[in-house]
Amino acid sequence: MARYYVNVDGASRGNPGPAAAAMVLQDKSGKTLLTKSKFLGVTTNNVAEWAALEGAVKALVFLTRNRKETEVIIRSDSELIVKQFNGEFKTRDPELKRIAVRVKKTLAENPHLKIEVIHVPREENRLADEAANKVLDQHLRRKGSPKQTAKRSPGGDDISSIP
Repeated sequence: MARYYVNVDGASRGNPGPAAAAMVLQDKSGKTLLTKSKFLGVTTNNVAEWAALEGAVKALVFLTRNRKETEVIIRSDSELIVKQFNGEFKTRDPELKRIAVRVKKTLAENPHLKIEVIHVPREENRLADEAANKVLDQHLRRKGSPKQTAKRSPGGDDISSIP
């Protein structure tokens, strides 16, 4: 059985504000296999965090479609989305609830994916944070907003859209 680790993160400059989501897929040895991120427009940090989780699940479905069983540990520094996903907190916000329902439905339709979502400290989520902030910085620079881009320095790896 294959085993992977995925770090997810959402970033928002303001709440709500310009936002992005990212995921970093690694094998069990810690080698980065894929980094994906996406600019989301103006939204809240919590929506960005859930969008990162949803993007990771969609990418995993695509990447593992021909496998019998795949174990994946998804790591997030958002205690809220981890506890909401795991049923420890109720998801009351209508937009977050819609995303959560889509994620759960996608996972139910793909039983070969064995997903565990866990909380990690922010410092253990550095690559996903850098990827989300890099795409956010790139978008804000294109829009001519140097004031907002100065808040974060770019970092991360290969940036493209989350499927």
